[in-house]
Amino acid sequence: MRSYFGVTLHTIIDDKYKTFLLSFERLEGKHTSDKLATEFDRITQLYNLKDKIVRLITDNASNNLAAFDNIILPGFDDYFDGIIDDSSESESESKSNDKETDDYAPAVGEEKQLQTHEADDSIYQTTLDSATEEEFLRLPCFCHCLQLVVNDGIKASAAAASSLQKVASIAKLSHSSTVFSERLEKFNYTIPRANRTRWNNQFQTVKKVIDIPSSILNLILSDLKKNDLILNSKDRKVLEEFVSLFELFNEATVLTQGESYATICLVAPTVLGILFDLERELGSSTLTLVSLCEALIASIKARFSGLLRYFEIDVPFNTYCMSERFSDVIFLISPLLDARFKLL
Repeated sequence: MRSYFGVTLHTIIDDKYKTFLLSFERLEGKHTSDKLATEFDRITQLYNLKDKIVRLITDNASNNLAAFDNIILPGFDDYFDGIIDDSSESESESKSNDKETDDYAPAVGEEKQLQTHEADDSIYQTTLDSATEEEFLRLPCFCHCLQLVVNDGIKASAAAASSLQKVASIAKLSHSSTVFSERLEKFNYTIPRANRTRWNNQFQTVKKVIDIPSSILNLILSDLKKNDLILNSKDRKVLEEFVSLFELFNEATVLTQGESYATICLVAPTVLGILFDLERELGSSTLTLVSLCEALIASIKARFSGLLRYFEIDVPFNTYCMSERFSDVIFLISPLLDARFKLL
């Protein structure tokens, strides 16, 4: 397995948004904080950027894909048995290296616990000083924080597990049975192959399956003597609710991954929009996945408490260590400077 250290720069030149890839170098050996700080300092000095950087966005740890590895929807575990995807070859090696290469990766079970302390930013404080003592240069990656909220919700999806297991089995069948896939294709339906490390890829698989009308899907499954995989009305309702709740996060993830426009202005409107939509869903008398919705709301309030306090929204006393970084005023100022958002 080879590791690389990449740095991109986002700026405005002559009133135009610009993005540059400053460096993409192979990183050998242990990914210690000293090594990362030295490489980052080298890049900033090379381009004379040392005193020009406004904010630095990183993952919530130094090498840090481990926090988002194998986010699998409940019931999809068996889907990946015997499947080699784009991460499986390096999966075992990366797990064994995490403890010795990731200075700030949480210990087993630590990420699940709420914390009140500030994160250690010594790796960046050694290269660049913050504008003030209260202002941190480094901010957490918003998309990764969204994925952590999703992961919290997935853990509370027990009520949907059996229905999701059927979907996973149907999806696996579509890639192992030529007869099944050809029957689907005759009706212009296909089911994408799920990916172990991308929750939204598994989410799209669920959407594609429930988009197939019951009359077509159940008929094919019945003909193939796969009656145990038939989605009944209860399964459909649960899966539709599941998709409805996670669609908010899927849209936000896609929207905030843009490369040709500034995305930081989307953080506050996105967090507020998702929170209010979830609270509205929770107030519905017909909602089945109540525990899932409650878990998502609680996670948003805990992980983005620093931002939500500005809007006088009640948040838990104990929050995740990164949540206070979202109290940075840049998350409030940037939407005001974006013409897409206006005061009504």
